[in-house]
Amino acid sequence: MRKTYDKETNINEMFDYLEDQIKNSGRPKIEDGYFYLNHEHREMYLSIKGYFSESLRNPEVDGACYILAIPEIYKNVDIFELTFPMDWVKNEEGRLSDSFKQLKPHMQYIALAAAEASNIRFNTQPALSLGLNYWNLEQLKAFWQFTAIRRKNAM
Repeated sequence: MRKTYDKETNINEMFDYLEDQIKNSGRPKIEDGYFYLNHEHREMYLSIKGYFSESLRNPEVDGACYILAIPEIYKNVDIFELTFPMDWVKNEEGRLSDSFKQLKPHMQYIALAAAEASNIRFNTQPALSLGLNYWNLEQLKAFWQFTAIRRKNAM
């Protein structure tokens, strides 16, 4: 079993890496250094950013594009029906959409946490607390990357 110190060191290094991304967010091709769940996630993210061109100026839209590009999510959503990349989470009645309900719980928590970051609210337990209890390391890294994208204008 790994020592807590080793885990803490890795986490600190990841936060240093994410902070560097935030500080250098204006540099060309910064997306090449992002964490992606797989190659398809990266390709979809770059494509979706092109569709939602506001993502080039608005980190909230950019972060939402990153979440929407997760292959399991993207396959359940018709992006051409969206005004904002997180609109698919809820239906016209303001309830969780059928597309959302088709996701596995861990992906639902990522989507809900991203929606909550965009001030989309539901009568559910906060998704961040659910995610922190259940995400595996890859899913946690994806959420960390989402937060770095959202905060890239903060520095």
